[in-house]
Amino acid sequence: MGGSQSQDAPAAAASNGPTAQASSAVVKLNVYSPSGGQHAAYHSGVELYGGEYVFGGGDSSFSGVTVQRPRVPPPGSGWVFYQTVDIAPCRLSRDEALRVIQDIKSEFPASSYDLMARNCNHFADALCQRLCNQGIPSWVNRLAGLGNAVRSAVGGAAEPKAKAAKAEGAGGPAAVGLVARSVDGDLMNEVDWPSAGILNASESDPTEALRAGGVSSDADGAPEMLFLLPFISPVKLQKLVLEAQSLDSAPKALRLFANNPNLDMDDAAGGAATQEFSDVSWTSTGSMTTATIDVNFLKFQKLSFLAVYAKGDEDSGHPLNISKLCLIGKS
Repeated sequence: MGGSQSQDAPAAAASNGPTAQASSAVVKLNVYSPSGGQHAAYHSGVELYGGEYVFGGGDSSFSGVTVQRPRVPPPGSGWVFYQTVDIAPCRLSRDEALRVIQDIKSEFPASSYDLMARNCNHFADALCQRLCNQGIPSWVNRLAGLGNAVRSAVGGAAEPKAKAAKAEGAGGPAAVGLVARSVDGDLMNEVDWPSAGILNASESDPTEALRAGGVSSDADGAPEMLFLLPFISPVKLQKLVLEAQSLDSAPKALRLFANNPNLDMDDAAGGAATQEFSDVSWTSTGSMTTATIDVNFLKFQKLSFLAVYAKGDEDSGHPLNISKLCLIGKS
């Protein structure tokens, strides 16, 4: 629920539903409501370059800013996608914009969340101001403004953070316990696909493209992608099997992160990984190029969220391609 907004476009002026091909240069605000329609309360996130950045509360001193698949609310949050509002063209280069996002994360620790004074919409407004010098529409955060006026008038205390975080629907899918079976096999059906995402992919719906035949990185950017894969319930990962169109487009390095849903591209490229593979070995048979990656099993038990950062060869001149991704383990 955003701050001092300079834009006050009516809800009817916004575009309803996901667009066929989102513009990577336009800062977008994705708005959610409890009903999926007009409501007194709204939740929002800022979409740019294939990711949606949202702020939620909790007891942690770490950042409450996370990245998720655009227009897909966290499971069990109670929010339903309502509409997308085009705020303005981003005034920064891609690298500059990603640095701004990285910097603002430290300014919004989860413990600072307040339903009326510092919520997801306040964060969205602050980020939009930095990216394009435009704030979010005033109607998105009107309820917080009214609440602050009432709080000031009666001297009310802030709502407890735990309750506020629950109301905001922050965080990823809840771990609901191990399924009572222990069989090695394909874990792809255990992925919570509506909440999954792939950053820096060229496709408009990259997770669907991955399941249908493969994804490639944005041709205008570096040959890298970040796969964000939440699981319906915790699993034990043993190996990854990947296929690519060719050796030139195949990932040369992989970095895996266990139970860390707060990664962005910079974190994944330079942060401490749970396990790293700096020189992936590929085998070509006919038209198929395949790699099998055995992971350290002990590091990927009780896995609720897996992030996979894949990096291609920048000198090849080819976008990164992954035609198939298979996760093998126990559920």
